[in-house]
Amino acid sequence: MKSDYLKYIDLPFDQEGSRYKVNSDTVALGMFLDPMKGKSVLDIGTNTGALLLYAHQKGAAFLHGVDIHEDALKKAEENLKEYSSDYKLYKSRIQDLEIDPVDVIVCNPPFFEMNNVTDDIYMKEAMFEESLPLDELFKSFRRCMKANGEVYLIYQADRFPELYDMCKTYKLKIMKMAFVHDVSSLHALRVLAKLKIGPMSKVKVLKPILIDKGSFLEY
Repeated sequence: MKSDYLKYIDLPFDQEGSRYKVNSDTVALGMFLDPMKGKSVLDIGTNTGALLLYAHQKGAAFLHGVDIHEDALKKAEENLKEYSSDYKLYKSRIQDLEIDPVDVIVCNPPFFEMNNVTDDIYMKEAMFEESLPLDELFKSFRRCMKANGEVYLIYQADRFPELYDMCKTYKLKIMKMAFVHDVSSLHALRVLAKLKIGPMSKVKVLKPILIDKGSFLEY
């Protein structure tokens, strides 16, 4: 069985047969995470467990992953058990998940606006916001995070105003952020953000992250 390697942490990682593979969004979010020694982490839409492995490498003490697809969770189980026994996986919508609040939430949510480009239900659930509207995602953040908890997420850059408004609505402040650019595009494609509970204040804006044909030029 051929294994891939998660970029920048070089962990062998099996995604053979997975319908939704690790991409530059996953890597950018994984590398955006701060050290989290001793913390509990919840990955919303964990798929094959890649972001939980980035969290593991950052020192996380316990890993929780939730996904609506049984096949994805089986693959996540295979990957996680190679590196840790301190994890639990849940087959559920995040809207329905009952869990003790965690220290850190990581999320690469479905953020494309709904359209009729595909009849593939799996891809619609993985990539298009109908399965997890932004408002429901933020409700889930507040319900599942501790009072001093943190959220790390990646979102579509041109929808940043929606993200900002949702932070204000749910009383989450942006602690740091970075824009992700592909050199072939005139505009940023993604925005990374770290959130905490509290009133919006000054934001640490990191240098842009540059990608060329899937390879990171800046990190």
